[in-house]
Amino acid sequence: VKRIGDPVTGKPVVDENGKMLGMIDVNIFTREMIDMEEREQLHSIFDTLGVSVAEMKDRSPLSVFRRRFPWLLATIASGTVCALLVGFFEATLAESLILAFFLTLVLGLGESVSMQTMAITVHVMHHRTSRSGWYIEVLSRELTRTLLLAVACGLIVGLIAWIWRGDAPASLVIGAGILLSLILAGFIGVSVPSLLHKLRLDLRVASGPVTLALADICTIGAYFSLAAFILGR
Repeated sequence: VKRIGDPVTGKPVVDENGKMLGMIDVNIFTREMIDMEEREQLHSIFDTLGVSVAEMKDRSPLSVFRRRFPWLLATIASGTVCALLVGFFEATLAESLILAFFLTLVLGLGESVSMQTMAITVHVMHHRTSRSGWYIEVLSRELTRTLLLAVACGLIVGLIAWIWRGDAPASLVIGAGILLSLILAGFIGVSVPSLLHKLRLDLRVASGPVTLALADICTIGAYFSLAAFILGR
């Protein structure tokens, strides 16, 4: 029962004679709109991860294969390039094995940041692409956030490496490598979907594989280039 002075949150329902029959709570429609938006966002997230929500239903194995296999090809291609890069820095790696111990951690952090940033960017693009300068706005904001994450992760992992092995130069490489690779990953996470949108390509199909591939390649390149520079090997 509404009291006098309570805010009006409904729409009146009247008959053909104009007599009010009751009120419809507008919050019902608001909740439905929110639910629809959340479902749309959920579909977008699954699509950027290379999995269609429809696959949760009965889909043939061949159909699922066609949907997912391009992701694996992108992973194979980027992994091959990363292997070649690591081979190029074989001497540096042989002189400081601790770099290899933390390689998977550095790659995992770069992939996580790139995918998180990409998901945020794709969501923003649904609402702001009509505004001029939206790319610079999003890039500036996400790089600021990524910088904070990169500094925190670099300090923590670098400290762990130093306590574990007592190798200060290598620990500096690991911490600085994480800092540099995460900043690059944040830049890639914003730029890849933006570029694909500019080229009018399907964001849902291409954003995830391209972002991960570039993040891995840039992480390996930055990590070992920094190691070769600092360690002089």
